[in-house]
Amino acid sequence: MASKLTGHQVEVVLSTLEGWKQAGAKIVREYKFPDFVAATMFVTGVNLEAEKMNHHPELSHAYGSVRIELTTHDVGGVSELDLRLAKKLDARAQPLLAKV
Repeated sequence: MASKLTGHQVEVVLSTLEGWKQAGAKIVREYKFPDFVAATMFVTGVNLEAEKMNHHPELSHAYGSVRIELTTHDVGGVSELDLRLAKKLDARAQPLLAKV
């Protein structure tokens, strides 16, 4: 089972990830894609990664924008699972963001 990270531990890792912010018991990022299709392709990738990890984010998708919120409900805050998924999502987003 995952363990809850301290705020300091989360901040240290987030300092290496572009665009992610700590918001209470979550980490949050909003991605801006060039269009709806690119954003939808990213959401599909998010779903695939989430299923592989059995760790599912909250997400909202509007036109070229996708907002991701990650938390580990079982521990009541951010865990290593959230940080690992954030890194995977950034890697999936990179080729689609390059078109912006």
